[in-house]
Amino acid sequence: MTPNRPSRRQWWAVAALLAGLWIALAPFSRPLPGGEAFSFEATPEIDCRTPMVGILGDDRPVAEVYTVPLPADGDPVEERLVDCTGRARFRFALGSLLLATSIALVVTGRRSDSGPVADHPTR
Repeated sequence: MTPNRPSRRQWWAVAALLAGLWIALAPFSRPLPGGEAFSFEATPEIDCRTPMVGILGDDRPVAEVYTVPLPADGDPVEERLVDCTGRARFRFALGSLLLATSIALVVTGRRSDSGPVADHPTR
C-alpha cells in the first residue's frame, strides 16, 4: 500500500504554521536612530526580545548612538531608549493569525476528506 502524498492544502498549512511560529516566537532587531547613512552592513541595530516577552512586559532596550552623521571614534554619543513593545504586539498578532490559519486549513481539509460530503457526486 502506497502512502498518500500530502495535498496542497496540507503544504500551505505547514508553511503557515512554520511562518507563524517563527514570527511569533523569534527575537528580532530594530534599526537605531542616528549613525551612518543607510546600508544593510552599516545600519546600527538593537536586539529586541521575543514577541512573547515583548507583549507581556515592557521591552525597551537602551543603546548608545552617535549624534552626528558619519561618526568617527570619539564623536559624542547619547543613550536612546528604543521601544520594541509595539512591534512585538504586531509580530505576535500576525504570527497568531498565521497559526490560526494553519489550524483552519487542517480542520477544513479533514472535514472535506471524510463524511457524507466527500461522497457527493459533484466532487
